[in-house]
Amino acid sequence: MKINEIKIDAVKMDVPLFIRMLEYAREDAKTDMDLHKVTERAVRHSQTRVLTMDDYDFLVTGKTTK
Repeated sequence: MKINEIKIDAVKMDVPLFIRMLEYAREDAKTDMDLHKVTERAVRHSQTRVLTMDDYDFLVTGKTTK
């Protein structure tokens, strides 16, 4: 298998969102499942672009505000 054939889950976000997500993980997430859901949303939605603070509410709640 060539290296470019390996699928790697990755999250791309800017620094302000990264810091806020760390705060969420430390202060607001109640269970490990909360973190798993946020991670799944982040992986899925950062495949084609870098996530920003505009994406925070969706990542945490799963609901779009637009």
